[in-house]
Amino acid sequence: MSHAVSLPPYVVEEARHEDVEALASLERRCYTHPWSVRGFREALRRGEHGLVLVARAPAGADPERGILGYCVIETAADELHVHNLAVRPEYRGGGLGRRLLAIALDIGERRGARVALLEVRESNRPALGLYRSMGFESVAVRRNYYSQPSEDALVLRKDGLGGPGNQS
Repeated sequence: MSHAVSLPPYVVEEARHEDVEALASLERRCYTHPWSVRGFREALRRGEHGLVLVARAPAGADPERGILGYCVIETAADELHVHNLAVRPEYRGGGLGRRLLAIALDIGERRGARVALLEVRESNRPALGLYRSMGFESVAVRRNYYSQPSEDALVLRKDGLGGPGNQS
């Protein structure tokens, strides 16, 4: 039987410029071809259209600045693009990814998005399970989108952010 992951107390807030090294460090632990420090810097520069959300625990001497997970989003017209969602390996399975994604969807909706889109590795079963449980459906395949190892990406889409009765 799998044991429940217990998360330390944390807050969800906007990432700051001082976080980019910590974000890139955590990213390297989560992905085979991670975003660079520059990638996170650019995401933080996108102003009102972009946002980097972090779940932050009291940091103490933590080199990753207490960041347990993060979600990078961007809104364009009526679309919310989820560019990146990651949780520290030792805290996966505790519901943190779901909470970050739910907050991201809510922010996207408040910014006028009606549709959310993201790409995910075809073999990433935990992520696919999370996204499908939150109403995302597979709408396309991008061949060999990922490298190291080469793999297709599934393009997932969720319509009607905010759900029924919540449309303006």
